[in-house]
Amino acid sequence: MIAIRGIDGSGRLDAAHANPRQLPFAKAEASREGKTITVFLELRAGGYNGSTYNLTSDPQTDILNGVYYQAVAQQKYDIYFERAEP
Repeated sequence: MIAIRGIDGSGRLDAAHANPRQLPFAKAEASREGKTITVFLELRAGGYNGSTYNLTSDPQTDILNGVYYQAVAQQKYDIYFERAEP
């Protein structure tokens, strides 16, 4: 699970990763091109050592999809995240 709580004017995200406990992202950024939002997240804590998420929004389905790079195993996985209501 990824919790995105907010974004500032420069595109920095207030976000955390939970698997199962929350870990902060070393880098969490978003950008927009037209209606498409791109999200880059990097983990350095908890043994993730540079693992990243490169995600793109799909406004039709309200899903973030993309690639998770697991740096320790040096493997890439196609992933997606659905919005959960609080």
